[in-house]
Amino acid sequence: MPVIIPKDLVGEDVLEREQIFIIGENRAQTQDIRPIKIAIVNLMPKKEETEIQFLRMLSNTALQIDLDLIRMGSHQSKNTEMEHLNKFYKTYDEIKNNKYDAMIITGAPVEKLEYENIKYWQELKNILEFAKTNVYSTMFICWAAQAALYYYYGIKNEVVDGKIFGVFEYEKLEEDKLLKGFDDEFLVPQSRHTYVKEKEVRKHSDLKILASREDTGVGLVTTRDNRFIFSFGHWEYDRETLHSEYIRDLEKGLEVSVPRNYYKDDTPEKGINVKWRSAGNLFFSNWINYCVYQVTPFHLEEIQQKNVSKFGGTSLSDAKQFSKVKNIILSEDDRGVIVVSAPGKRSNEDEKVTDLLIKTSDLKKRQEKINKILANLKRELNICNFEISKVLETVKKRFEDISLDLNLNEDIYLEIEECFKDIEDSRDPDFIISRGEYLNAKLMAKYLDYEFIDALELIAFDEAGEINVEESQSNIREKIKLNKKYVVPGFYGKDLSGNVKTFNRGGSDFTGSIIASALDSNIYENWTDVDGVMTSDPRKDNNAKTIPSLKYSELAKIIDDGAEVYQKDAIAPVMEKNITIKFLNTNSPDSKGTVVKD
Repeated sequence: MPVIIPKDLVGEDVLEREQIFIIGENRAQTQDIRPIKIAIVNLMPKKEETEIQFLRMLSNTALQIDLDLIRMGSHQSKNTEMEHLNKFYKTYDEIKNNKYDAMIITGAPVEKLEYENIKYWQELKNILEFAKTNVYSTMFICWAAQAALYYYYGIKNEVVDGKIFGVFEYEKLEEDKLLKGFDDEFLVPQSRHTYVKEKEVRKHSDLKILASREDTGVGLVTTRDNRFIFSFGHWEYDRETLHSEYIRDLEKGLEVSVPRNYYKDDTPEKGINVKWRSAGNLFFSNWINYCVYQVTPFHLEEIQQKNVSKFGGTSLSDAKQFSKVKNIILSEDDRGVIVVSAPGKRSNEDEKVTDLLIKTSDLKKRQEKINKILANLKRELNICNFEISKVLETVKKRFEDISLDLNLNEDIYLEIEECFKDIEDSRDPDFIISRGEYLNAKLMAKYLDYEFIDALELIAFDEAGEINVEESQSNIREKIKLNKKYVVPGFYGKDLSGNVKTFNRGGSDFTGSIIASALDSNIYENWTDVDGVMTSDPRKDNNAKTIPSLKYSELAKIIDDGAEVYQKDAIAPVMEKNITIKFLNTNSPDSKGTVVKD
């Protein structure tokens, strides 16, 4: 896809030679695509050469990019005509009220100077501060990476004895979306006299080292959220860039070594061997796609569709959690259908409501057997009656406490009382176990002032005890109207006799999935108490990390491998409609979570 650049910034012959795909501003405005807005703060002396290098990298991405070129207003460039700068560049004062999807700040030939002694340091600090709140993801190149680490984290650089010069091989130290598709080892051009030690970076938990060497220091660092990327190399370099620097230094009489691993057999006379370009193109493409495009908002105001949001039991374990969920729901107007699980654990020592109701159901079964036993077993029957009453009183109090803390009206207490009378009278395990979701949905509907729809009216089972998807989706489309908002209990539906039939544990996932599919939702949100799908169980492994994105097939494999993150059967309905699944954390609603799609 093209880069949008001002007219006459680069000659057509150069664009053709460099294979840079551009588009004019007028044509861009007629396309129904939101361009990615990127600023390049160009600190290099030969600005036109640097422009070409970065335009080449950015134009390889499959997105339309709108570009702003930024220069230092407090510094007069000696190597670029002022006419060019005035025509195509802006200063910080001109862009300080703008917002950008992304920004690149280039290197600069000032690395041996103290930061505070650099003429434009104050202006650059303004830009670094600006990037914190006005740019979604910023990439700092070479010296700019060192300056940014110093400004944001107080990490100082050090001068090396000999210039770090050539094409260096790095090992991929950690998996990250920036390095998606990379081999275990990759090559990066380097040209600098300073470096940052790995041990200094590791003091900051927010920073993640993706590549490092003892002789060059860290090579690639990112913040955990990929909002700041610190790249110490020059993937944007042309074939001749290192050669030109080498010849320039020789002509100045400087003591300089042949750039390492750059010429064939390290012999200048044998010519240049380019071997960093594929990794560089992939790196920039990954950055734009995964760290910018896929996570910055794109508002589609004209599409009126309902999104289904499912909240797990831990998300709704008590009134405080209900309040958090309400804030999440009401923060987005299109969260029109809410699927809830029964209250989960409030602490490690607590029990989930569904577990308690399963226990109630089990006790009911035991009770029925005891009633058939002879008189000498009546004592055990009385004990069982007591245990059932105790457990049900515990469950009942949970719902009453939530209702009381939420200041719900007295009508809900009558519904709770009536529901528990029904539980006491019932011998149907599915009915008993389903009442946690049923009552939690009743409470949430009252709390949100949404309409309650019983899952019995929506989810149908066939004679084999399997979900009748066609009938269920027909019910959903008939009952759920576009201009209303609803709360639906998960986990159960209705069999052919009209009785309650539950899913396997985790069935609320299936309920939400079917509803999302029936309503052709854009997104199916699955809210729990972790930051998405994790690399391992965070309760057992403190080093567990969130997996930012998965395909449907990858999610299925994780489930097959034993992870209890989602009901596997719930994948098919959303996958058939290519509906994006988002795993999100109720207790950390701003976290990015895990996105699942093909």
